[in-house]
Amino acid sequence: MGLISESSNHIIFQFKYAFNIEGLIRFSLSINSGRLIKGKKNIYPGLFKSKQVSTIKLLQMGKKCFLLCLIFMQFCIINYGQKGYKAGYIINNELDTLRGFIRLKSNSENSGSCDFIAGKNQPAKIYSPNDIRAYRIENSKYYVSKNIMIDSSRQRVFIEYLVDGIVNLFYYKGIGTEYYFIEKDTLMIPLTNKESIITVKEKGVTEEYDKSYSHNSNQYKRILQYLFQESPEVLKEIPSTAFDYRPLIKITKDYHNSVCKDHNCIDFTKSTNKSLYLEPYFGIINSWMGLKTSKNSVHDIKPYLGMQLRLKPFKGFSMWNMLVGINYSTNNFEGEFENTLNQYRSPYWIHTKYSIFRIPITVEYTLQTEKLQPFFSLSYNNILLSNAQNEILKGREDSQTAEFTYFRKYQFGASLGLGLKYNLSKNTYIYLKSEFEYRIPGANFGYVLDQTNVFSNMINIGYGFKIK
Repeated sequence: MGLISESSNHIIFQFKYAFNIEGLIRFSLSINSGRLIKGKKNIYPGLFKSKQVSTIKLLQMGKKCFLLCLIFMQFCIINYGQKGYKAGYIINNELDTLRGFIRLKSNSENSGSCDFIAGKNQPAKIYSPNDIRAYRIENSKYYVSKNIMIDSSRQRVFIEYLVDGIVNLFYYKGIGTEYYFIEKDTLMIPLTNKESIITVKEKGVTEEYDKSYSHNSNQYKRILQYLFQESPEVLKEIPSTAFDYRPLIKITKDYHNSVCKDHNCIDFTKSTNKSLYLEPYFGIINSWMGLKTSKNSVHDIKPYLGMQLRLKPFKGFSMWNMLVGINYSTNNFEGEFENTLNQYRSPYWIHTKYSIFRIPITVEYTLQTEKLQPFFSLSYNNILLSNAQNEILKGREDSQTAEFTYFRKYQFGASLGLGLKYNLSKNTYIYLKSEFEYRIPGANFGYVLDQTNVFSNMINIGYGFKIK
């Protein structure tokens, strides 16, 4: 629900959103609607009134858009919590392939069970590793049912199938631990790299003392040297092979290609490799500049455009994306600031105009539904300002003097965003995003413009497509 209340000097916008759970998310934005442009004689008569009306209308429109996005995202989140399924298939014990939808879960949960729906409006059925032979999520992970030894205990689990070749490579994610297995001639061999703490005696100036060192077993390298001994070329790679997802996949494929010329190995992780997307976008920015010593603020609205690169990672982090990009906009702030928080200072009339280049570094979390995907983002913004024009007058209208100030060309800020993404195809999508940014100058040495801060609401529409 939205509430607008007006007093003599302030307009307060409050947005309150209640979800089905007890938690309440509240957003409150307070801006001043006092004298925006004064301090100079005969400056744009009647401008304050028109600006005030247009600002209120824009804020009301922005409030409605933001509320609509939140309500729609709430519906998507509830729908995701109830469903959260993606197209895939299972292979039963009779080797029949049944297509349907598989619930998206974490790696550790995937190893214990498979939640499968045969079709829309059908009830979900949960399969254990004893019930089916394998299952695969479309364009994602492939799990097979295997007996493995974990901490000296034999268990039957779903284990992720990484590489199918002369030797097969598997990955198992437990609670707080992870394991790799190589299968050769039906024998499952674990690869480990256990860390141990070694304590030794060191001689000090007056007495001996204990010093601890961490040591990795590197057991997996000795196993690889034994299994890959037919390939001298691959043996040379083993010392530099890290105990990790991608390096172990690479060396397993290299071994197959070295000793087998008749058949290609299958890399089941290709669909979960890192992907790179390009996203051009455009939108509008509602900005309010304030002064630390004043309750006043002035408003500006401008278009902006930009582009960014999206990196979609592999393995168990498919819901998290990293983005970096650049966008361009301008600001033109003009108005009077009463120093209401410092009664010993005279008021300022400030006019500042500049161009903005933002370089945001963003972490984004996306709910992995089929077509319509809600997402949340957190950004650190590097902000470069140029083409600056500044004028500051100090004092009342009848006794104003020019005030010297430095203009900081670097600002830093943080922003929180939410939005909706619609997948047009496997490699293309469009999205709508609303973002709230707070930024301040990169240094503060007490000059007037060092005391400014800017709050912005950025709304943009973008298009993304895969480039790698």
